[in-house]
Amino acid sequence: MIDSLVDAAQPDLAGQIQTVQDFVPDRPRAAEQHGTGVAGIIAGVADNRIGIAGVAPHARLMALRACWQEGAGGAVCDSLSLAKALYYAIDHSAQVINLSLSGPQDPLLGRLIDVALAHGTVVVGAVDPHAADGGFPASHPGVVAVSDDPSTTLAGAVVAPGRDTPTTEPGGKFAFVSGSSYAAAHVSGLYALIKEHGGRAATPVSLVTLHPGGGPIDACASLLRSAGSACPRPAGVYPTIARE
Repeated sequence: MIDSLVDAAQPDLAGQIQTVQDFVPDRPRAAEQHGTGVAGIIAGVADNRIGIAGVAPHARLMALRACWQEGAGGAVCDSLSLAKALYYAIDHSAQVINLSLSGPQDPLLGRLIDVALAHGTVVVGAVDPHAADGGFPASHPGVVAVSDDPSTTLAGAVVAPGRDTPTTEPGGKFAFVSGSSYAAAHVSGLYALIKEHGGRAATPVSLVTLHPGGGPIDACASLLRSAGSACPRPAGVYPTIARE
């Protein structure tokens, strides 16, 4: 995950962070809300009787800082730091890259994303609801574009939970968060589960959605199809990604 600085000492993230790298120069190294929240949704510890459980609690995170916090929970990034983080993720064989961020088109970042996709890495991007094309990198070919809005009209975008979602905060705290950043984290967690359960060759089209070409994800069907199984459920019931 490429984001702001994650609190690796947060109790629900203890042991979940494989490596922490900081590519942001001249900024304080205090843990930040956005990155810590995204990390918890992807891989928060399960069954420890505190806080939450992440979508993929057996996943291990490369917490790559290319953004820094400004204001209450928001974060900004620069192209050079993002490029360094993407290169690190590719060079260290990340299987899924989560980009819960959005900005203008960037040729260098686009080339790096293409390299990641060519290596079989799944790249997940958050849809910017204020951009007609969903913003970059969500609009980049091959990137899994994720929205938290079921009414999104962005072609090919998938929809996952991202409203009033419980997750981790720095300092051992927990909070409810909203936005496509956190919807993207759910989808990155789902891809981690798919790869964990045998879907090593999974590509973005392997997700099952409730409508052709996008929309809400059927997480159970997506996961079990990757393992060659059927998804048992009562007729007419269509689960999306959810956590208790």
